[in-house]
Amino acid sequence: MKGQRLSLFWLLTLFLPILTSPIPTILDTDIGTDYDDQMALSYILSNPAVFDLKLVVCSTFNTLARAQIVAKTLAIYGRYDIPIAIGQNTGINNIWEYEWAEDYTLEQFQKQGGTVFENGEEALYNEMQKATSDNIYHVIEISPATSLGHVLQRIQPEILKNIRLFAMAGSIYRGYGNSSQPSKEYNVAEDISAARTMFNGSWAYFGLAPLDCTNFMQFNGREWQTFLSFRNESVHVQLILDSYSIWYKNGGKDIGAMLPYSPEIGTSTMHDVLAAILSAFYPRTITMTSRQVSLLVTLDGFTNINTTEGKSVNTSLSYKTPDPYKSTEVIGIITLNSIIYT
Repeated sequence: MKGQRLSLFWLLTLFLPILTSPIPTILDTDIGTDYDDQMALSYILSNPAVFDLKLVVCSTFNTLARAQIVAKTLAIYGRYDIPIAIGQNTGINNIWEYEWAEDYTLEQFQKQGGTVFENGEEALYNEMQKATSDNIYHVIEISPATSLGHVLQRIQPEILKNIRLFAMAGSIYRGYGNSSQPSKEYNVAEDISAARTMFNGSWAYFGLAPLDCTNFMQFNGREWQTFLSFRNESVHVQLILDSYSIWYKNGGKDIGAMLPYSPEIGTSTMHDVLAAILSAFYPRTITMTSRQVSLLVTLDGFTNINTTEGKSVNTSLSYKTPDPYKSTEVIGIITLNSIIYT
């Protein structure tokens, strides 16, 4: 046990973020449909020394339900200072996590001191406007880029030179299930026009987490069993286990992943967590191999390499270990321990 603790100490020391001061951060999420958004949000909230979370934008489909999930999460963390921005409702979709949050209303969040912006795109626009050369922002995009795409149509391009974007999106060489054929990745395909606008932006930096890497983002084994052991000691661990169990029961169990998953044995695929990790550890990519790739979102929703028309994107394409799960184990330890020891 002592040796395991020592190894963990050196592991976490090796992969500590490069800290100066917390970075002003905006999170754009479609939390509630897949579970990785909840894990990403919890990781961000568990690291206030890294992320100065300024705004959480809830995008696509039933955005009010998504906002309730965010509100309950913020309340458990005691973060009533972080505003919630409600994006456009774009229709009906499965929000399997909602049952966990339906007992906590946005009105309760506001009565306890929280702020809710009903015009989420206006709130996003106003917050992005605060970015300057002396006040660099990070935007973590883990949703179809509907809200962001609308804002980019009217924001001054010069503002983007003061914003680093970290997005889970696209499929370059590998598709879903680690297929040898690229896929139309969901966050891109759900709103192709917005994705094209996002990829074409003149960002200060654009770090991309595509399926090529995120397919392997499952947390299980010893690190998950350790996480489970803190169920009765940490309200934040309890938050994850309660909401994950409800999400799993209501339909999440059927979405598929590279490895088996359940609340007892480990997580579903944590695609979106990788975007948050890229933001936290910028400019390092820790366990990933990243390179500049000229990418273009096609009209039919693929993310293709195009050296003539594409924009250069810092793209995480593989892991530094021959077995990718050795690398994602490190990310899992970092993520889960952040939540345990908040």
